[in-house]
Amino acid sequence: MDPLETAFQHLDQWRHLPSYQLERRADVFFSVYLKDVVEELTGVALCDEIIPELPIKRDLIWPELPTSKSVKVDYALFARDRSRVFFVELKTDAGSRRDAQDDYLAKAKDIGFEPIVRGVRDIVLATSAHQKYHHLTAALARLGYLRLPADLEAHLYPTAQPGLRALLEAIEVEPTAAAVEVIYLQPEATGGDELCVDFARFAEHVEKKDDALSRMFARALREWRAVAGSRAPGR
Repeated sequence: MDPLETAFQHLDQWRHLPSYQLERRADVFFSVYLKDVVEELTGVALCDEIIPELPIKRDLIWPELPTSKSVKVDYALFARDRSRVFFVELKTDAGSRRDAQDDYLAKAKDIGFEPIVRGVRDIVLATSAHQKYHHLTAALARLGYLRLPADLEAHLYPTAQPGLRALLEAIEVEPTAAAVEVIYLQPEATGGDELCVDFARFAEHVEKKDDALSRMFARALREWRAVAGSRAPGR
């Protein structure tokens, strides 16, 4: 069997198991088509850059609990004109949406993107994972939301150098009025006024491409509309 076909067969089978998190394994496949789908949904031209697991500093959402920890957004996509940032939350199981998660995404929408970027800068100053966070801040700098000191990388690689702390403190947040919009990507669309893309609509877009990955992924998306565990094994 073709290795790619085997991979999708495993995803189809394993998603029915009690502790298997399909969205954590399948998220990269969604990312291949996500920019075009969001552009089609919103009519907004987007940058090519996608940031997965974007951290939102928790005390931006719950200010009564000061912390350097964060909650995460599955994907962040950015309008070319910098007017909007789209937070896309992927759910492969209809039962996995949580009120608390909906709440923090709604609050993130209310506060706008600049405070979230400031929160990222605060996390950078508190973390010891400087090299990984540099990849995040470099992405935000490419997008125009941060300004990094010119010699920062020289103090980060191959290992942290004396003077790094001062350079991290010199990271600047660029002013932005970018609004945050939240999009849910899930097996079936829900009612209400929220932006939502269901798997059938996503599959329709994927099917426009004639390649092995797209054909297999579109078929899988239609399969994944069924609730995990709802069919007998082997069927």
